Amino acid sequence: MAANDPSQDPNPEDEVRNSKASREARSIVRFMIEHTAYGGFGALVFGALVLFFDIGGIYSLAMASRDAPIFIFLLFFGLFVTFGGISLGIGIMTLGGFSDDDHYRDERRREQNPDD
Repeated sequence: MAANDPSQDPNPEDEVRNSKASREARSIVRFMIEHTAYGGFGALVFGALVLFFDIGGIYSLAMASRDAPIFIFLLFFGLFVTFGGISLGIGIMTLGGFSDDDHYRDERRREQNPDD
């Protein structure tokens, strides 16, 4: 009877799913999606403002064409890729700021000559 008890015989798939590496991978993916979404929101706001104020005549030019939805989609797609990439890059570059900087400063002090 004890061999059929699910609490004593863990499923190997559950062990993999709940492993430390799996949790870290999920947190990395969540981090990337979150920062890309921040950039996407910025792209929506910026694109809406560009169209609302008709900067460079983009809105007038697009509405004069029969393919206006395609032009608007391409505008927002390009903005989303650009702003999302910038936001994701900033998020990644600011990940280890404090620990990396502290380690660098410690290394400089260790190598410093007291006579200088």
